[in-house]
Amino acid sequence: MSVDFRQRSAGEIIQMVKRRKWLILLPIITMTGAIGYVVNKLPSVYESKTVLTVKAPTISDKVVQSLSDSDVSQRIENINTRVLSRTSLEPMIAKYDLFKIERNAGMPLELIVDRMRRNIKVELVRTDYDKIASFQISYRDRTPDSVRGVVAELASKYVSAQVSESTERAKDTQEFIDEQLAEKKKTLDDLAKQRLEIMMKNQDALPEAAQGLVAQLNGLRQNEANIGRDIQAFNSEKGRINDSIGSLNSKIRLVEDLGQKDIEDALNKGTDVRQSPAYAQLLQKRAELEAKLKSLRAEYRDKMPIVVDTKEQIRTVNSALKELELSAKTSVENAKESSDRKAEIQKRGFEIEKQKLVGEISNIETQIALKQQQLQQNSAQIALVEAKLNAVPNVKVMLESVESQYQSAKSNFDDLDKKRNDASLQVNRESNAQGETISVIDPANLPKSPVAPKRELLTAFGAALGLGLGLFLAALFEVPRLFKIQNIEDAKHYTGLPLLAAVPPLLTHNEISWNKRSYWLKVLAGLTAAIGLIPIIIMVVQATRVFEGLVS
Repeated sequence: MSVDFRQRSAGEIIQMVKRRKWLILLPIITMTGAIGYVVNKLPSVYESKTVLTVKAPTISDKVVQSLSDSDVSQRIENINTRVLSRTSLEPMIAKYDLFKIERNAGMPLELIVDRMRRNIKVELVRTDYDKIASFQISYRDRTPDSVRGVVAELASKYVSAQVSESTERAKDTQEFIDEQLAEKKKTLDDLAKQRLEIMMKNQDALPEAAQGLVAQLNGLRQNEANIGRDIQAFNSEKGRINDSIGSLNSKIRLVEDLGQKDIEDALNKGTDVRQSPAYAQLLQKRAELEAKLKSLRAEYRDKMPIVVDTKEQIRTVNSALKELELSAKTSVENAKESSDRKAEIQKRGFEIEKQKLVGEISNIETQIALKQQQLQQNSAQIALVEAKLNAVPNVKVMLESVESQYQSAKSNFDDLDKKRNDASLQVNRESNAQGETISVIDPANLPKSPVAPKRELLTAFGAALGLGLGLFLAALFEVPRLFKIQNIEDAKHYTGLPLLAAVPPLLTHNEISWNKRSYWLKVLAGLTAAIGLIPIIIMVVQATRVFEGLVS
């Protein structure tokens, strides 16, 4: 059967504390003494403060826009970065002989600067509308004069840095805007140049020239129709002349045929001379003379006069025959020549007329070729004008695109130009200290008493730490006893039986005396150990520099 744990009364707890009072008191004495000693040996830390305010601009917001609260906060942050930089803090360490102990101990300068930076606090003070009204600079160090000097110099650095920061920012802004303005101006110039190049390359294809191109195209098409009609007329005339030439060729062939027929007739007439009576009589006479000569040769010799005379007569008849044939031949040739001359005259007349017609055809062909050339040129011009007309929409789109880009770039340029004017006014305002300025309203004070370390509080902390340690030690001894029967109440509770009698410890006088002596010997040993631990704890705390970190 399980029994519940018996709860102790307040009186019993007090008895436990009394029984273990030295386990509680000795840690309190040790920790209080050690921490009190360490705290009293810590150097005093003084703090100096100054208050700076952000003054509103002296000129109207309508002239130059004032800085917003976020801009002021950002500017103060930038000034903090500049003022709290190593370049700014390092000279002050040597000037005011700060952190002498650390420097003599060989601490790196970077760590000293970091420690000094941690000792500087900048707190912004805002109004009910969450606007920055002022800010406070405080610095902690070991001597009153040094902290006041550092705070005063920091305040002057903030004032000068604000002027420099605002002026530089305004100038940087103006320079940046000038660069952007130059880029935008170059973009504008490039777009204007691009637009001009498009217009120069497409002078005849500009949207404004579309109506003129349409009129020009109509004129060219009308001219093309006129040239086509002229070519058709020339071809008709050429066909007519070719017909005339064909007719002349027929006439020439007819003349040639007629002349040939006349010659044949003349030849036929020349051949009929053998059938003429005169030619027949001469033939008959020559036959008679040849018969006579034959009979005479039979009777006479060839040298006989009668034979010679007969031969002469025969030769005369032959001569007459030849003359008659020659006369006929001459007549034929004369007739042929006359016919040829007559045909040639007619043919030449026709040829002359034909040459005239051929010349006219050549002239017409020249005119047709010229018209064909004009037609090709006109077609080329039509194609060119049509290409220009077809290019008008593309050119219009390109010009509209460039114009849109130009107007957008010009709008950006105008905006930047306005910002540049504002930046110039801002530079003038900052240069003349007419903008937001930082001024000191509460100079750095000379502290009279240290703000750290809080020796009483830290000593009390040591005592509380000792108390906690003492209670822990007491609990180590008392908690195990709680699970054992120690008195009458424990016996009643855990046995559940009535108690009839209780027998106290029966000790002799010597045992009682020995118990008292051993008790005080234990107390003396504990006190000695506690006092002996004080230097050890002091060395440990000083070595760990726990409290130096809390008060620095």
